[in-house]
Order: sequence, then structure tokens, then C-alpha cells
Amino acid sequence: MHEPAANFVRLAFLDRRGHYVGGDLSFAQSAPVPDLDEVDHLVRQHNLLILRRPAANGAAAGPLWRRHDSAAFLIGGFDTGQLRTRIAELGRAFHLTERQTFLVAALIESGSLRASAAALNWSYTAARNALAELKVKTGFSDLPLLIAHFLDLLGSPHRGDQLCSHDLFGLSERQYDLACLSCSIPSRQELAARMGVSLAVVESELKSIYLQLGIGSAAELARLIAEVRLVTAMAGPGPQDVEALANDLPETRLVVDGRSIAYSDYGPDAGKPVLIMHSAITGRAAPTRLVAALQAAGYRPLAIDRPGFGNTDTAPPGERHHAAVARDAVAVFTALGLAQIDLISLGSSYATVQLAQHAPTLIRHAILVNPTPAVGYTQVDRGPLGAVKRRFAKNPTIIRTMIRLLAAYASPDRMRDGMARSFRNSPPDLALLNSDPQFLADYLRATRDFAFGKVNGYVTEQHQWAQGADFPVQPGLRHWRIIQAGHFFLHHPDHALAYWTARLPDTPVVRVPLAGQMLCYSHPDALVDA
Repeated sequence: MHEPAANFVRLAFLDRRGHYVGGDLSFAQSAPVPDLDEVDHLVRQHNLLILRRPAANGAAAGPLWRRHDSAAFLIGGFDTGQLRTRIAELGRAFHLTERQTFLVAALIESGSLRASAAALNWSYTAARNALAELKVKTGFSDLPLLIAHFLDLLGSPHRGDQLCSHDLFGLSERQYDLACLSCSIPSRQELAARMGVSLAVVESELKSIYLQLGIGSAAELARLIAEVRLVTAMAGPGPQDVEALANDLPETRLVVDGRSIAYSDYGPDAGKPVLIMHSAITGRAAPTRLVAALQAAGYRPLAIDRPGFGNTDTAPPGERHHAAVARDAVAVFTALGLAQIDLISLGSSYATVQLAQHAPTLIRHAILVNPTPAVGYTQVDRGPLGAVKRRFAKNPTIIRTMIRLLAAYASPDRMRDGMARSFRNSPPDLALLNSDPQFLADYLRATRDFAFGKVNGYVTEQHQWAQGADFPVQPGLRHWRIIQAGHFFLHHPDHALAYWTARLPDTPVVRVPLAGQMLCYSHPDALVDA
């Protein structure tokens, strides 16, 4: 997953006179490099990206040049053939038609719809119609977001944000911040509010940015920023270790019949045991504030990696996945001497119901947080993640390919950018992302195992969901609660509740109107109260 970027990007460092000092020698000798005296900051032409070393060599830019102290320029070359091969792989993963895949390639190469139409020898109307279809399939309503997203997936799993600075672009700090934000917030009114300036200031600054960078649209700007990040990430001192970014996570491994089951016991031993059932897209690393709130209320939080997640082995051959979920949970709680538990289910409510069916005396009280409805109840899918889940429903065979692609978001910068795009229609989730660094750190920790290729559990559960996994009505569960946020960026809250209230007719519903899909991170006290 990490190597293909090198197949379509070649790098070379040159000194002030244009002489080779590092990187790919053959590329440096063959690349059609223009007159370097004309490069003030950066130039993009002939499938080349040329970055000039900032004169001040600020702290943010320094690490990029550290391995080649005499370098004055970094040249990045984009191999069109290899790039199109990679885009074709992405097209298959997103279940795009050949025509739609051609358009993605043209958009990335040209940066504009009109230029793409000309390159493909299409009419502008035909290109516009194909783009409308592409937006529906990917969940991105704006061209800059779509281009930035696909370039992200094509590149290194660790973006070069920490190596980029306004110096490389020849922009002021405010202009650079505005340029980066415009890749995930296309509305100029939203940009003005986010930056704390007037709409007139945003429009004036964007005009200056376009003039300085020699571009004419937001789509070209998104492409340029993504390409610079890709080149700097590959040329820099090496990616940060994901493990080093994660908080310490307590772990115990229980071996049963040759299978390893990983779990975390946050303590204290005297607390009332409560299992935090992780979501389908995370592992057992529980939200920091939720753990603290539970402990303060006298609970003993525990979390178990379900089969195929994190450090828990997949289900044995011939055993159904959710039967293994129940067997693992019973094995852990038996080892801990616990006969009954309370349970908080973070979106993985089908697994919780299956656990209750397999071990009916185990769960005392349970709350289902923003439970995901069955596939037939998801008539409205929101944003890029919703579009991905819809692709799963139509073609479950792409699940493994897609999650490996999305695992590229394991770096903090990619995670943040991807979430900002997904959260656009959920103000509470977007506010949480923008105001709470602990949330991003927690989510990175909870999803890090996907970046290490541990995707079997996710693939199994999503395949079951896509195939219409369901269960019969479960009456009498009055000691359970359904906790539903008022905002839900993946599915419509009413659609989710229509499904769950039909399946659990006696289970009370608690609404948290000012929360979003990340309710367990933003409103831990609401879960403790429930």
C-alpha cells in the first residue's frame, strides 16, 4: 500500500546552478527542467513540480533539505503512465465506470474540468455530466475536494504537511492557511467565518494566491497543494511512527484454543465492569474522556478487540464471526471472574445484539450509541464515507481494497483532512475536530491498526452488513438504551431510529440534539448518565 507512490513520482535535488546533488540521478539528467533562475518559489509545468529552497530556511522547511545541505531545488516528476495505472486501481475500488476513471485521471493531470474535457476530446457538457455522476459515487460535492481526495489516496500514507510551509509557496502565513483550508472548505462564506475575517478579505486573498501561484481555480489550487505535500513527504526525513503518536494503551492477551484475544482493562479492579464495544472502523482503544468519566462514576472500563481487529486473531475456520465475538467476550470475563457487565456499544450494535443472544445472562444494562441501521434502511448516505458504504452494498468484493486505501489516512494530517470533508454537514462533529486535539489523537490511536494491515475483522463485518445482516425483533429490553445524536454525517438519524425502534420496540430512546456521530468523544457524560 505504501510503495505505489514511488512508481509515479521521481525526485531529485539540485544545487543553485542546477547540478545534481541527490535523489534519482537518471531523472535529474533527463527531466526537462526550465531555467531555474526564473523559479522564485515553485513552478509546475511539463508534469514537473519544482520547489526552491526558501532563503530564510525556516524551521518548518529545514527538515526537507537536511539530507542534502547543498541543495537549492527539489524536482518532482509525475509519470503519467504509472499515474493512470494507479488511478485505474482506485477507479475499480470506487466501482467507477471506465469513463468516470478517465475523467478522474484528466482532472488530476489538468486541474480543471474544461481542460480535462479538451484532453479527452469530450464536449464540456459531456464532461460536466460525467463529473456530476462522479460526485454522486464518491460523495464529494465539490471538484477541489474530489481532486484532493484522490491525490491523497494515490500518495504516501504520511503526508508532508509538517515539512510544508508558506515559504515554499511564496505566500504569507495567512494566505497559506487560507489556501489549505480551501481544499476542504470550498464555500468562501465558510472560509471567512473559519478564518475570522470578512468575505471581502477572503476573496481578495484568494485572488492574490491564484496570481502568485499562476493558477486559475480552486481545483488547481487543491491539486498543487496535494502534490507539494506528496513530494515533500517522499523527500523528507521519513514518516513519523504512528505508534509514537498514540497514547499508551493497556493490553493483555488471553490465549484460548490457540487464538490470541487482546483486551484492555483500564481499572480500577473494584469498579463496576463496563465493556466498551468498539465501532466497526476502530479498535479497542477507547475515547480518553469516556474512560475517565466512567472511572470517576465508579466504573471499571474494559475493551476487547473483536476477531480480526487489532491484536485479536480472526474467528476459527467454520465458526461464525459473531459467535466468536461472544465466545471471546465470555472467555475474557471468565478469566477476570466477572459474571455480568454493563455495555456501551459505539456504533457496533449488531455485534452487541449478537453477543446478548449468544450469552443472554452476561449483559446487565447496555446503551447503543448512534447505532448503524441495516443496509436496507440507509436510503440516504451522506458524504464520502456514506458513498463508500453504498459501494460496499453494491459490490462487497471491493471492501478489502477500499479499507486498505482508506488506511492511508493513518497520519494525523490525512485523518484531519478526511474528517473535515466528511464532517461538513455535521456542525458538532466539525466543531469537535477543530477545537479538541485530544479527539484527533484518540481517533488516530483507535484506527492505527488498519494502517498495519489488520483489516480482516472490518472486512468480515462490512461484508455481512452489505449482504443485509439483520436480526428478529427483540422485545423486553427495557434496561437497554438507544442514544441518538441530533446530527449524523453518515446516515439520517430518523432512518437509523426507524430501524432500531422496530427491532427493539421496548428500548427507550435518548436523543442528544447538539451532538454528532462522534458523540462518545464529545459527550461522554451523556453516556455515563445513561
